[in-house]
Amino acid sequence: MTGAHIHDGDMLVVDRSVEPKHGHIVLAVINNEYTVKRLYACNGVIELHAENPAYPPIRFREHEELQVWGVVVGTVARFIV
Repeated sequence: MTGAHIHDGDMLVVDRSVEPKHGHIVLAVINNEYTVKRLYACNGVIELHAENPAYPPIRFREHEELQVWGVVVGTVARFIV
């Protein structure tokens, strides 16, 4: 998610009380794995978009469930490894 200024090793601040909306960066659970993506929700289409154009969007159909764990509201960069 470097296009969203989220880098490897950064810690995410995730707020579970924020309602996820179109354009938010979310922490989602897909097939029992967590992923961080930008939520696209428009005209009945629900997708998760990576900030890297090399990765295609993940589209959810009517019968599929998307579990959003929370909305990313900030990051903490790590300076010491």
